[in-house]
Amino acid sequence: MTDPTIALLLNNPFANDSRSWKIARSLTARGWRVTVVARRGEGLPNREERDGVMVVRLDQPRPLAWLPSPRLPEAATGDPTTSGASAMATLRRLATAAIGRPIQGVRYLLLARQWADRIGASVPSADIWQAEGLITLPVALALRGARGGRVVYDARDLQVESSRLARLPGAWRRLLASRERSWARAADATITANEPYAEVIRQSIGLEPTIVFNGPLAAATDPAAGADEIGRSAPAAAIRSSLGLAPSTRIVLCLGNVAPGRGVEQLCRAIGEVSDAILLIVGPGGAFRDRLAAEAATLPAADRIRFLPGVKPADIPAWTAAADVAAMIIQPTTLNHRLTTPTRLFDAFGAGVPIVASDLPGMAAIIRATGGGVVCDPGDPAAIAAAIRSILDASPDVRLAYRAAALAAARGAYAWETQADKLAGVYRILGIESR
Repeated sequence: MTDPTIALLLNNPFANDSRSWKIARSLTARGWRVTVVARRGEGLPNREERDGVMVVRLDQPRPLAWLPSPRLPEAATGDPTTSGASAMATLRRLATAAIGRPIQGVRYLLLARQWADRIGASVPSADIWQAEGLITLPVALALRGARGGRVVYDARDLQVESSRLARLPGAWRRLLASRERSWARAADATITANEPYAEVIRQSIGLEPTIVFNGPLAAATDPAAGADEIGRSAPAAAIRSSLGLAPSTRIVLCLGNVAPGRGVEQLCRAIGEVSDAILLIVGPGGAFRDRLAAEAATLPAADRIRFLPGVKPADIPAWTAAADVAAMIIQPTTLNHRLTTPTRLFDAFGAGVPIVASDLPGMAAIIRATGGGVVCDPGDPAAIAAAIRSILDASPDVRLAYRAAALAAARGAYAWETQADKLAGVYRILGIESR
């Protein structure tokens, strides 16, 4: 019996994708041959082997590149009849929709086919083609049609309700939702990342997904070994030292992509009301991140705010453990944001670090049920600051209780090994399992 094979299809360079990294690592350990197919990224090798996982990075095709590329239209706001300027803006939106919709639609159909052909040339076959998100789902279906195997749709986000897609006019979003429904029903199985997402999928697509939380990996070493008085590991202490921070310095950590709706602006203002603490913002973000860093430099607490580069998935546990509070101040700007349960929430559980999170459906129920932190109004810097102080200024016994609650959640139902068992169960139902 040969080892089963899986190709994880990503629409990113596989530099900071911790969910895909955990899936790939755990399947490799269970006897699968795993290939991660990612987009080519600057400074990243086109082919490499990491932790027994083959990574192949390819250029995304650009079909009909000679045609104009009008921006996707955004939903209109306000009354388009109130002024000549808004009327002209309405005409521009209509023209963009009339020209852009057919171009973008044809281009995407060709993209999926050409992308599948390009992937097939590097990965001739797989037992499972797993689409890590909506964009690669039609690609996985095309690969199944051409090369056999099964398709698993990892609806890790509500992408039709996220980012720029959530700002599309209603007709466009309905079209995308219709395509997702058709593609998802054509897949052999669907998984997702939390219960609120699963409920949306039940209602909008009519499928019953398997929930695979972004749970934390088991600690590589005994967490008590080399730990300080609050359980901080030696690697975490080394990170503090590399940053020139004393062991007693209180750290509030915001880790992940610096993007709109992540609450970084609110955190930068909140830290000004938290004495004797610094805010570390660790993650990539391009021009948006640069703008926020420039704005933060003008704030009264500028000397206590640091913007640092992103870190590799394997380094996330140590960076998280270096903090005293893990902050996740997601803003309810889209349905996807309202319902999200960030991977870093479970990373914080795994590190035993208490969490301050937005009082939103995707996070609040888990925080309250586990006792691993506190929730707050994400739009109010004063409320965010009060939540952070409630943990930092708590007695040692209370802080240890937060740590114990977080670790209990990480070692219980949310443990990554438990999630990997559920994922393996999905493949088993499809008739594919490791030795």
